[in-house]
Amino acid sequence: MFRTSNLLLIFFLINLSNNVSADRVLVHLSNSFNMNELIRDNIIWDLRPIPWLVLEIPNTRRDFFAENIDWQVDGQGHFASDLSVPNDPDYKKQWHLEEIGVSKLWQQTQQGSGVTIALLDSGVDPDHPDLKGNILFEQGYDFGDQDDKPYDANGHGTAMAGLMVATCNNKIGGCGVAPKAKLIPYKINKSGDNNFFESDLAAAIKTAADSSAQILSLSLVLDSKYSQIIQDALLYAKSKNKIIVAAAGNSGSEVAYPANIPWIIGVGAIDKNGQRLHSSNYGDGLSLLAPGTKLLTTLPGTGYTDLYNGTSAAAALVSGVLASMYSPLELFQPIELAVDLLTNCNDVDVPGFDEESGFGHLRATKTFENNSFKFSSTSAKVLFPEDIFNLDLTLKNLIGKNANLYLRVSFPTVNKRLNLYKIWNSGDNNKKIAYNALLAVPYPMSTDLVLPLYGTTMALLENGIISSEMNEGFYELSASLEFIDEPPLKARKVVYLFGSNQ
Repeated sequence: MFRTSNLLLIFFLINLSNNVSADRVLVHLSNSFNMNELIRDNIIWDLRPIPWLVLEIPNTRRDFFAENIDWQVDGQGHFASDLSVPNDPDYKKQWHLEEIGVSKLWQQTQQGSGVTIALLDSGVDPDHPDLKGNILFEQGYDFGDQDDKPYDANGHGTAMAGLMVATCNNKIGGCGVAPKAKLIPYKINKSGDNNFFESDLAAAIKTAADSSAQILSLSLVLDSKYSQIIQDALLYAKSKNKIIVAAAGNSGSEVAYPANIPWIIGVGAIDKNGQRLHSSNYGDGLSLLAPGTKLLTTLPGTGYTDLYNGTSAAAALVSGVLASMYSPLELFQPIELAVDLLTNCNDVDVPGFDEESGFGHLRATKTFENNSFKFSSTSAKVLFPEDIFNLDLTLKNLIGKNANLYLRVSFPTVNKRLNLYKIWNSGDNNKKIAYNALLAVPYPMSTDLVLPLYGTTMALLENGIISSEMNEGFYELSASLEFIDEPPLKARKVVYLFGSNQ
């Protein structure tokens, strides 16, 4: 019988050991590499066109590889575990569904119909009655054990699958966030282990990138701060227009790899009170926070549990929301969906991105927008070098009030995200200084205003031309209009920029 005490020990307390078998090595291929130097029986994964081979070699051949081939020992990672009302009996216990607003999302979308999620995890139990029908088991693969039966002997993957695609209105259990989506399981660990080789994860990423899945869900972290083979695999998936979601990690420190990559959606966790879990990682690589405690979901067999706490579960919810938001019939770039996701977040702290909450708390649909104070722009959500970004700020129905206007830009750099306040006729500043300081503080509004900020000859900030030297990632302009005797008004605009850093 599956014991929940073991579940806690397995997923929340076990730390990764770096004592990796020296027989597993990674070979980085150069243009001059000669495949004849290898014994082909030693090749586990041939990841080409990603320039990597994964080998297992006898101990007696290690010296040959060290002297003749560019290779490195394979590292390891671990799972980052720490409509009308449906007739499912446990639906009302799933507080996270109400918290993120899925009922409204389901009314506006197809609940994930026609969308496929690739789950890179510990496998899935395809026979669980609440998952059966939504698991494309025959399309999956077990990279840990190298067979075509990615069954879950661990429990983690089945739990993540339930949060995403558990069937709704079937009178059993609860609901997934995208109950009509399909899921392909790619198992990356051996049997029921909690650890996995980086090379097995890389092979799974490449396979998922070549699959029909639109979304790759990684409820896992690596102990290393960087892995070239994983980076190459992720870049390959990115080139295939996949949306990639990853858990931020549960060590209460900086966001773990690969969630901290600027173009990956890195997810932290909150509790029922909306507070970031003490164990949830935070910092520049954090994209948003999602519910991550007491989430009822599926267990291998026929059971359920609500003991999965942490960023693994939060990342699964974000993957499910993206699947429900995705419309296979619309022509758009998948990264536009990620822009919508971050724009919809509930901004809970200072206006705009912050290290504690990223862009905010997960919301399945757009948060309330005040029509008196908002950004208006072209419909572009994704920008490329030499594009012109047009953006205006509209202030209406505020005549007779006095307020200060603050504008802040948040953007990625090579090493961290910067948040700078924009000051009229002056440079950027880290300190909060009223944009209207050169006019009056506070500024008396005597008429409706349209402030052209970017992209025209009348723009108050910049001409809006996207430079090829700008770093790739999510950019945000947030605005706050602060009054003396009433709550402030907030507005935000998020775009994705394809720039210089890949």
